[in-house]
Amino acid sequence: MIPRTFAYRIKKRMAAFLENRERIRGEYVHRILGDRLFDREIWHISERSLSGGFALGLFIAFTPTISIQMLLSAILAIWLRVNLPIALAACWITNPLTAVPIYAYSFRLGRFLIDSLPTFIKAYGFHGPTAHYFANGFYLVIGGMAMGGLAALAGYLAVRFAWRLLHMDAESASQDGS
Repeated sequence: MIPRTFAYRIKKRMAAFLENRERIRGEYVHRILGDRLFDREIWHISERSLSGGFALGLFIAFTPTISIQMLLSAILAIWLRVNLPIALAACWITNPLTAVPIYAYSFRLGRFLIDSLPTFIKAYGFHGPTAHYFANGFYLVIGGMAMGGLAALAGYLAVRFAWRLLHMDAESASQDGS
């Protein structure tokens, strides 16, 4: 008998939550996305699915798409076949309390990245009275994508490491009990 380790308890709780996915059958989101919403891969608990969903959610969270983050995360999780609930939860890193500091730093990072490029690469061609607004938006998008990429990589590696660590714990506990 396998002892109830920490990894086992987490996996069992997540499985119980994910079994409730049938409650969205017939809802508005089901009518839009179709039966692809019930594919096993996007609800499955595995190392690949969880790490991919977490990385996707983190990347979306740092991009300046706060009004449509959940929609983007859902569509991309279904398309990439990674864990949908984890992707949706991870995109809430940017919420009304954290959005201003995250986007302010993204803007600064984007400005640093763009301004450090040689002048022949920076020819993005904004001229006229609205050039300032387009340039600021460009800084925000570039900085957000850079921060999102770094956060996604860090999140992906952290979930992979945690998964292996928890499974090594479970394997050692089951070997000790044998």
